Amino acid sequence: MIEFGEHVPERKALDLTPMIDVVFLLLIFFLLTSIFAKPMLPVDLPRADSASLVPEKEVAIAIRADGVLFFDGEATVLADLKAAMEARFAKGGGARDVSLHADQGVPFGRVVEVMDLAKQAGAAALSVVTENKP
Repeated sequence: MIEFGEHVPERKALDLTPMIDVVFLLLIFFLLTSIFAKPMLPVDLPRADSASLVPEKEVAIAIRADGVLFFDGEATVLADLKAAMEARFAKGGGARDVSLHADQGVPFGRVVEVMDLAKQAGAAALSVVTENKP
C-alpha cells in the first residue's frame, strides 16, 4: 500500500485584488459624477401649492437674498447677463428655456428686471422655480 504522508493544512490567504478593483471603480464613478453635477446655490425658494416637477432647463439664473446674480452657477452682474444669455442661446442651438431661482427675500422689481432681460436675450420660455409647500 502507498503512503502519502500526513496532510498538513495550508493557510489560505484571501485575494484582495478584486475588492481593490471595485473600490477604485467606485472612486472613479463618484469623482466623475461630482465633476459633472451642477452646483446648487443656497437660495431659499418661495413655496407654492401648484409647484410641479419640470425637467432641467438649459439655462439657469439664480438670485440670492443678498442680490448676487448667478448665470449657470457662475457669479455675474446684471449688465453682463443679457450678453451672456445671447451667447449661450447662439451656441446652444436647442431649447431657449430659462429657469429662474430667486430667493424669497429678493425684491420683486429685481426679479422682473431679470425676467425682462431674459426675454430680450431671446428666451422662449421662462420658469420661476419654487418648492412644494409641506
